[in-house]
Amino acid sequence: MCGARAAANLGLFRTVFRQPPQLHSPATNLLSKQRCQVRTRTLRSYSQRLDADDSVSHAEWKSRLFSWKTILMCSVPLIAFGLGTWQVQRLKWKLALLDEVNDRMHRRPIALPLRATSDEIEQNEYRRVIVHGGFDHSKEMLVGPRSLEGEPGYIVVTPLVREDGSRILINRGWVRRDLADPKARPQSQPAGPVTIVAFVRRATAKNSFTPKPSPEKNQWFSIDLDVMSKHGDTQPVLLEVIQPDSVATTIQNAGSGIPIGVPFQVDIRNNHLQYLITWYTLAVITSGMLFYALRKPESAMAKIQRLRSKAGRFS
Repeated sequence: MCGARAAANLGLFRTVFRQPPQLHSPATNLLSKQRCQVRTRTLRSYSQRLDADDSVSHAEWKSRLFSWKTILMCSVPLIAFGLGTWQVQRLKWKLALLDEVNDRMHRRPIALPLRATSDEIEQNEYRRVIVHGGFDHSKEMLVGPRSLEGEPGYIVVTPLVREDGSRILINRGWVRRDLADPKARPQSQPAGPVTIVAFVRRATAKNSFTPKPSPEKNQWFSIDLDVMSKHGDTQPVLLEVIQPDSVATTIQNAGSGIPIGVPFQVDIRNNHLQYLITWYTLAVITSGMLFYALRKPESAMAKIQRLRSKAGRFS
């Protein structure tokens, strides 16, 4: 094979450097013949060196192609593509979840069973329910600090005693920090029976970075349903009071110290579209980089032909 390539390269150089035939004397013809032989040997030697360089480059390329480094490089776009595909599945799941939650929120409010089970709570999360009873203000808990539109404050959680004596937890909403003391907001301490329309909520996942609560000091940094229900002697059931539809009523309540409930909207984050775009973009970029790094090297003769062709276009 090397002999055939050398012959082909020699033919190329002869074609490139071929001179038109001329008539000379015998001595001149002899000299020309000797020069031609020297040039032929030079071209053959140069062609052999090019073949040797190509063989070395090809060997180095094969060694680089089947190395552990290449395997690790190939894993990057594959992992990125796999994560992007996983985010597609997560996006479909999240959109279906948002549709289900939105459907529950807009259903007609129902009465909450006096003894709600954990399965009923899970199946009716974000469903509006109606409950009747009276607040046990002696067991009121302030969770926080929490900010609302940049202003510090606390979340007010109060046990509700229902008609049969059962107790549940009510997240009444947010109050300003200067109204944390119940004595500073007497209008938020109704003594008689109340009727509440609220969302059903499950216990939120615990964050390892959040400090543990201190029930004996009535210090709460997050809504820990298990601990708070034991402290308030209630069922492990949490409802969230909904804001009034009127903005004016909400502002009036906030000024008088009545807690601001949660808005009537879905508060579930959905960033999976951004994630899948990021992962697929990374997969495309790393695939291009991998192809460029592992492309087969160009032979010396092909490079010479390409450069001569480019030079011919600009001459």
